[in-house]
Amino acid sequence: MVDLENPPENTCFGCGPANARGLHLRFERHLRDDGTPELRTFFLPGPDETGWPGIYHTGLHFAVLYEVSYWTALELGGQLMVSTGPGTYEHRRLPRVGRMHLARAHLGPAQSEGQVVEASTESEDGRPCGTLRSFWRPVERVEIERAGLALPGYLLSEIRSR
Repeated sequence: MVDLENPPENTCFGCGPANARGLHLRFERHLRDDGTPELRTFFLPGPDETGWPGIYHTGLHFAVLYEVSYWTALELGGQLMVSTGPGTYEHRRLPRVGRMHLARAHLGPAQSEGQVVEASTESEDGRPCGTLRSFWRPVERVEIERAGLALPGYLLSEIRSR
């Protein structure tokens, strides 16, 4: 297991230490049973994060899956990427409030324009909660400049030249 570095000034809702209302997800790199790498994070849904009583809000569940997918594309894909679709989100059993859950993701099939990432969540006793299969493509510096985005240096350093 390897903890991944996340700059303390990061304001991302999903993983940013500097976001007061955020999820504060932290990621670790693991090897799956077949030897391929995956990223993992643990999350504990709180009582103020519900949809139906006692059930984690669907949008927040999606956010956890999306965040672990982003970090997987970045860390295992080796460069800053954005999701462009198509994507498929499914939930079988939404996470329960007050119980620890695991989110994990790994790289799926590479494609000519980018990378598939496959993510899932499960309860502390291993019961499947949901999945997200998403497509990610590398970001080019010219896209960032054209959009007028002022990305922090730690993200700009992840953009690869083609």
